[in-house]
Amino acid sequence: MSSSEVYDAIVVGGGPGGSTAAWRLARAGARVSVVDRATFPRVKLCAGWVTPAVWRRLEIDPATYPLTLQPFASATVEHSGKVFETAWARPVSYGIVRREFDHHLLERARGAGATVVEGEGVRGLEREGALMRVETGARSMHARVVIGAGGHHCPVARALGGIQPTEPVVVTQESESRIGAARLASLTRRAGTPELFAEPDFRGYGWYFTKGDFLNVGIGCLGDGRDLHRRCAAMLDRLKEDGRLPADLEIEPFRGHAYTIRIESPRRIAGPGFLLVGDAAGLARPISGEGIGPAVESGAIAAEAVTRSVDGAGPAAAAEWYRAAIAERFGSGEPSWAERVFTLLPHAALELAGRTVCRHPYLRRRFLFEGAFGMG
Repeated sequence: MSSSEVYDAIVVGGGPGGSTAAWRLARAGARVSVVDRATFPRVKLCAGWVTPAVWRRLEIDPATYPLTLQPFASATVEHSGKVFETAWARPVSYGIVRREFDHHLLERARGAGATVVEGEGVRGLEREGALMRVETGARSMHARVVIGAGGHHCPVARALGGIQPTEPVVVTQESESRIGAARLASLTRRAGTPELFAEPDFRGYGWYFTKGDFLNVGIGCLGDGRDLHRRCAAMLDRLKEDGRLPADLEIEPFRGHAYTIRIESPRRIAGPGFLLVGDAAGLARPISGEGIGPAVESGAIAAEAVTRSVDGAGPAAAAEWYRAAIAERFGSGEPSWAERVFTLLPHAALELAGRTVCRHPYLRRRFLFEGAFGMG
């Protein structure tokens, strides 16, 4: 095993969480490699907005971001045919296109000195003495720590995270299409603003979001794919009826993906030689499923944990520090007493609570947009 094959950290997954961890480590002088089975830029469907707090964590001024950027200072939620709007005095978030955004962050990590391996998936992962060995189809690499940042299907999480086959997941279907800003502005008077649609039973929500030349439309719910297809078809029918998806508008085919919410299924997010970040750790926000913010933040925390390990704390101590830091920021993963009570309420009471939040200006702002989505 040559020295060129040994790293301080190998990051599996080049999305926002993985690229943030790699960038911070490389900037600090660590030897780090990023491995991703995709070749960037790659399609990554996501309603896609980034809050001011996340930009600060990324150390990027949105005014300098060179790609698609859609600042917004209002958002709407629709339920039972009524539209409720919340507005702020300044931009509370910024729409981005994940294909562009993820590539930009990965190239920044590469520019800081990270080795980036694209188009190679992880085929093997095991401990060899004090190091972890990562096998792809073309190479064998070793590192003190492996950071799993590969999303719901992350091979590190699958191998080491203790994921159970019965783990509940949120399933989504989305389409993102380049339409053109002028055409999109003619379809909705809220162009540039996230438009959310609460499902009648509040078991999910849909969205219609125009970002510059791009339209992202999708829906997500906790349940199986058959229920998702039914909900998606109903939402599309509504959008066609009100003119937001006219018959002559060609959009990209819908694609599905899934993610786990940690509060539903706690998993091992760290251990000697490995750390999980973002969706691989189940850190998406519980109600909204927003995952960019938690991915970036956990990636930054993972970089600090690896630095501690390299500086002599040891992999076990670094993993324990990481678990504590994630629990402090995102919770332990165990339901609180309030959440346990919430799950025991009859569904009629949950629907009443959902309607109340949608209709009440303060509750809508505080608990939906600012609380669930992190806006503001």
